[in-house]
Amino acid sequence: KQYHNEMLGYNSRLDSIQAAILRIKLPLLEGYNAARRKVALRYGELLKGESGLIVPEVVPGHVFHQYTVRITGKDRDHVKEAMQVKGVGTMVYYPIPQDLLPIYKGQYPSFRVNEELSRQVLSLPVYPHLTDDDQKYVAESLKAALA
Repeated sequence: KQYHNEMLGYNSRLDSIQAAILRIKLPLLEGYNAARRKVALRYGELLKGESGLIVPEVVPGHVFHQYTVRITGKDRDHVKEAMQVKGVGTMVYYPIPQDLLPIYKGQYPSFRVNEELSRQVLSLPVYPHLTDDDQKYVAESLKAALA
């Protein structure tokens, strides 16, 4: 099968400056991962029992590069906008399910679950140095947007 004028991927290599920074940061990785898990556990506590919201389970080994919740009680995009107004940046990492991407057109059957999830997922700020106060503000902003 030939593809014309479509980018299938890209080749990216680190430059010397990026490699030097990563060489310094790599020994800190386990600590960063532990801090992300701590943030995820706290989000779980702060958002526990919130109607219209499904939070991820914290399991051993998960490092929470993203903390993605499911918005089931409201329109996800309205929640995202309401949080933006409060100064909370959120992200929708995969707004289009793989089977609906133009490059895969016709290669897969329709997966309704994928389509539903792509309309519900929203990633909250998660990074090792997220303060308790900032995390509480994120959670309160999300709860207000869901109300």
